[in-house]
Amino acid sequence: MVARITKASRMPLNLPREEQKIVIRPRGGLFLAKLEADIVMSAVITAANVPKTTGKADTIFINPTQNIIVISTPDEERARYYASVRSLYIGGRSYETHAYCTAPHGTVKGVIRGIAVENTAEDLHENIVNQANPQVLEAHRIGNTTSIVVLFAGTKVPNYIKYGSIIVKCGLYRQHHYVCKTCGKIGHRADVCPTPETKICFACGAPNPTADHAARCKPRCKLCNGAHATGAEGCTNKYKVPFVVTQRRWERRNAASAFSSQDFPQLPPQQQNEAHLSKRGRSRSRKRDKSRRQSASRGRSTDGKRSENMNYNRNQQRPGNVINGAQAINPQAANRNPLNHVAEAKDNTIQSLRNENEQLKRCIAEQRAQMQEMNAKLNQLINAQQQQQQQQVTPPPPLSPPQSQPRPPTPKENNTNSAMEVKSQLPRKLTAQNPKRSTLLGQANRDPRSERSNTHVNEESTLGWTA
Repeated sequence: MVARITKASRMPLNLPREEQKIVIRPRGGLFLAKLEADIVMSAVITAANVPKTTGKADTIFINPTQNIIVISTPDEERARYYASVRSLYIGGRSYETHAYCTAPHGTVKGVIRGIAVENTAEDLHENIVNQANPQVLEAHRIGNTTSIVVLFAGTKVPNYIKYGSIIVKCGLYRQHHYVCKTCGKIGHRADVCPTPETKICFACGAPNPTADHAARCKPRCKLCNGAHATGAEGCTNKYKVPFVVTQRRWERRNAASAFSSQDFPQLPPQQQNEAHLSKRGRSRSRKRDKSRRQSASRGRSTDGKRSENMNYNRNQQRPGNVINGAQAINPQAANRNPLNHVAEAKDNTIQSLRNENEQLKRCIAEQRAQMQEMNAKLNQLINAQQQQQQQQVTPPPPLSPPQSQPRPPTPKENNTNSAMEVKSQLPRKLTAQNPKRSTLLGQANRDPRSERSNTHVNEESTLGWTA
């Protein structure tokens, strides 16, 4: 019941989400389900004072379950015209209406409680829709209660918001199922009831209750079938599931079941046929088992003697020596189990999968060995590179100061040196042969420049020769 009402109360899916939605709630017993669609369209366009040429771009939808009119328009000016409709003239009669704009797509509703009834709509807007609550778009009171509905941008409701200078707790707004207290039906409220003249007991649904009906009234909830009035406090099905919660459930369910084709690779054609045969065999066997269980339960539920008599009659009617046509034509084929080929196909499939598994294990082992070998080589290359970098970074030993090498003598100096060597060797030879002659020769060849410096040496040599 609840699921059917919820499904019937939804708006059509082809309405553009970015367009503005306006709801018109007719009062005074206007039954929209019994009216023609073109009459309702003409009445709405006429009441909103919208030209027919521009009104063709808008979409008008009649919800017979809630007994309301929903208008979708892309133009803000026409949306204001539709929201200003206060009455509809249909069938020579004027019906009072209440029109308002719905929450846009991509928003969520929250609720705060404990706000005094004396606060006006201007006070609510000033204390809630301000810079302290940047996500708040709108706020309005629920009837004459102390609860305030707050509209937030996005899909999340904060736990707390600021009302003026005080912080108040905020929760997700849960809309309850509409239950008409006039006619007792589910789906619309009493202000838009199409049959306001109907009188029933709201607790048990009895029509035209009398004064002494309360003594024998047995309440019954139409939402949960409980022993209380419909939608009373404590009813498990009183509130609707918010769309945000439903959307999150869809996302989780889709994320859990979103597997790609790579997660389930296709089997070869032969294995697909075998799997299909095994699936058909299992389904048939399950159906057969289910029917057997049902027949067995029926037999147990009936009288025991009757079941025994029926079983006895079946055994009498089916003797054991009866041979059917299949056994007469081919006894071996008749005695063969028709599900044997299914079991064989299943065993073959399992064996092929095991072989593929073993082959994959071997491939994985080979790849691991190759990876280990490559890692070892890579470590060796890294170590060699590090050593080479360390050698390049080490500073070279300090260089010793350059030693002065003697300049090679020129040819003239070579001749002079050789002549001096000959002269120096000649006195030694003469001294060895004739000391006296060598002395005289030395005196004759003495260099006057070195005479002073060598005076002492010559005297010692002369004294030595004289001695």
